[in-house]
Amino acid sequence: MAAISPSIPSLEALFYSFLFTYKIEFFAAFVTVFVGRRLFRVTSGGKYTKGGLFFSPLMYLGFTAVTYIDLDLVSLLICTVFFAIGIGLSGPLRGQLKFFEKEGQLYYKRSIWITMGWTVAYVLRLYLLIFFDITAGLILSVILSYLTGLIIGEAFQIAVQKRIFDFNKKRLVNKKEAKDELDVF
Repeated sequence: MAAISPSIPSLEALFYSFLFTYKIEFFAAFVTVFVGRRLFRVTSGGKYTKGGLFFSPLMYLGFTAVTYIDLDLVSLLICTVFFAIGIGLSGPLRGQLKFFEKEGQLYYKRSIWITMGWTVAYVLRLYLLIFFDITAGLILSVILSYLTGLIIGEAFQIAVQKRIFDFNKKRLVNKKEAKDELDVF
């Protein structure tokens, strides 16, 4: 057991040495996968599930919370205010939400500008952290907080719009059934 414990710090040092030796490659791979997935999801839409609708914004919130490392109390308060403003201003976004059905499954598209704005800000934040070791970036944390607020507010708008979509779909089916009954006579 004593032989293992001295090797653990050297394994950790080896890992970090490897990571920072190839940080450009790791960062490029991360950006390619992360941004590529975001672009694909925004352009093609996401499958509507209740869990996915709220899990995704919580992931955004978690990623944004990581950017709060080394922020002081005043900076955290500023980020919280902008987060609340983002949630409050998400109401007018309901016009940008679109529902559609594909192969019997319900899909929705979010605002491309909000999602890509958050993605660019997050990648820039990671770039500064990895390449310049800047941990306390108030401006990017404020931008991420605001956009995360918009994303969480947008999730609530999606839930509301889903109810309206279901109501309109049910009403359309009822009108079609009533028309079919009248055509029989």
